[in-house]
Amino acid sequence: MLPEDEQSGCQLLDSFAIFVQLVLATLAFSTLIIKRQRESPQRPVLIWSFDVSKQLIGGIVIHSLNLIASHLFGKSLDGEPESNPCVWYFLNIFVDTTLGVLIIWGVLSLVKVTATYYRLNGFQSGVYGEPPIENQIKIWFKQLSAYIIALVTMKVLVLILFGICPWLEDFGEWVLGWTKGNYRLQVLFVMLIFPLVMNIVQFWIVDTIVKHKTIVPIRLDSDEELANDALISDGDYISDAEDVDSFKIQQRSSSISDESLYELRTSANTK
Repeated sequence: MLPEDEQSGCQLLDSFAIFVQLVLATLAFSTLIIKRQRESPQRPVLIWSFDVSKQLIGGIVIHSLNLIASHLFGKSLDGEPESNPCVWYFLNIFVDTTLGVLIIWGVLSLVKVTATYYRLNGFQSGVYGEPPIENQIKIWFKQLSAYIIALVTMKVLVLILFGICPWLEDFGEWVLGWTKGNYRLQVLFVMLIFPLVMNIVQFWIVDTIVKHKTIVPIRLDSDEELANDALISDGDYISDAEDVDSFKIQQRSSSISDESLYELRTSANTK
């Protein structure tokens, strides 16, 4: 049994909780490094850094919003007992990493469609253009802004969901019932164990959403044979023809003025 002061309530910002949050951030980030090592083709370090930094900054934003929301929902209203902020933090993580991922995907897809319709440059997720680095950072900032908008939109919708579904608090209390009275264990579960599992899944899914899908246009004369060394990258990254799921070839012929576009699909499993 813990001392009385440790049973007085769930604390999300005391020294123990902050330590737990730092451990969570380190472990969650390490999963993205592991994911990079398993990629084929592997993104260049700069491209990967741009992609991951969007998630890290977005993670800080959404974590801050979750802490604020948990404390606001945990405050007692007129004549009502004070709620447990750990319950609300658990609910925020639970909804963010399930329904929230779909909302993020929907908002980013809407941004992409809007940018394409109005011919806005720099909003194709995972594509940062050519050097110099200053231009690439400007494009990265555009995409970061779109991602932050998606996160804030998701959080607003989640808070609206909490407002119209008050029974979710009962669900959260039921899930955390086994930690009642041991608030350090409760903090450890809601801020490390549960978020670690859910955030790993969320980070992998979101990283797949934000990274660029490689479709490489190349030019090939009609009398040339297709060989690995004939591939010419157009600013995208490929390591080998066998690693590319799909790439496009533009063929020119001196007797034909119009360009014909063909799609050639290769697979590492077929040789």
